[in-house]
Amino acid sequence: NYAGMLEASIWALTAVSGVFLGLRIYCKLTRHRSLLWDDHFLVLSWICILVSSAMLTEGTKFGIGMHSQDVDPTKMPMSSLMSYSAGLAAILAAAWSKTSFAITLLRLSDGWLKWFIWFIILSVNIILGVSATIMWTRCWPVAKLWYSDMEGSCSTLDTMEHYQTFTSVYSGAMDITLAILPWKIIWNASINKREKTGAMIAMSMGVFSGIIAFLKIISLKDITDIRSTTVDLKIFGTAEPAMSVIAASIPILRAFIRGKATQKTERSIQ
Repeated sequence: NYAGMLEASIWALTAVSGVFLGLRIYCKLTRHRSLLWDDHFLVLSWICILVSSAMLTEGTKFGIGMHSQDVDPTKMPMSSLMSYSAGLAAILAAAWSKTSFAITLLRLSDGWLKWFIWFIILSVNIILGVSATIMWTRCWPVAKLWYSDMEGSCSTLDTMEHYQTFTSVYSGAMDITLAILPWKIIWNASINKREKTGAMIAMSMGVFSGIIAFLKIISLKDITDIRSTTVDLKIFGTAEPAMSVIAASIPILRAFIRGKATQKTERSIQ
């Protein structure tokens, strides 16, 4: 039973990303800056991470974290329902966290780059939205997803695995693309080299979210393996948006810390 490992991992990720998001909001409010669309999308993303973690935790009472053959058959429907619901929340969290950072970049870009970022926003939400749709409409009626004995029909799990693989590849590629774009935006900025390098690195932390998305591909084979606990997939599914929330918060925290340091230096000089 890997329920303990699952709970420890997802709640650690939820808590750490929540701390970074909270600090981001705190920094903005203390500097008397309004919360913009990127902040709202990031908050929605973290709420989805929280909902996903809560559902998975509740699902451990019904067998999530155990091998399917060890789960009480009477608890299997609730276990499946919680698992699918948590998966939907995790997909929304991933889509909206990427959307948040892309919106931030929109304010710093112009010309063809702005159109390219809009393409990323639309394509990510469409592709991840289709992923969620495929997951929830694999069976008809939908309730057959968790009541396996119900009359109806289901497509093979291979279809879901293949599209999820494509989704992870695309999602990871977009994370890395969004991490690279700030280098082009900031490179020609009229600031000193050290400040420029620091800003580019701070805005490129999303590359780690991309790496997690690629690592998740390894665990996607568990979808078609009825003997698997799918715990690794659930942890990676939580880690990807959690890392995106952290990455999107770091540039704001860096600017806030540098502002405080500058004020402290000015006071010491005076």
